[in-house]
Amino acid sequence: MKQCSMILKRIWHKVLFILFSAFIITGLNSLSVTAITLQEKCQEYKNKRGHNIQKINLNKATEKELEYLPGIGIKTARAIVDHRKSINGFKSLEQLRRVRGIGDETYNCLKDLVTVSK
Repeated sequence: MKQCSMILKRIWHKVLFILFSAFIITGLNSLSVTAITLQEKCQEYKNKRGHNIQKINLNKATEKELEYLPGIGIKTARAIVDHRKSINGFKSLEQLRRVRGIGDETYNCLKDLVTVSK
């Protein structure tokens, strides 16, 4: 009787393990998230705005306004504003490359979306 009980217990544990594993595997597959590249975000931003994109002036934009740009979060928006203050305003778009958090990919996305007029 004891031996039968032990065998049933082992079988029950295996069944539970198989069911739990199947649940985890199918659950993870259904929860998979596709990462959107910065290039895709940039294109989506441009498509939503259409041909009449009003460029954001880096010399006048607030942190909040900068955050709406693709690839720009709170820290990068703050870094842009801080850099703008430290250089007494952007004189060219190229200066945006010197901002921490702005790499080549981000710069290439933003160069058509921003301006540096006074």
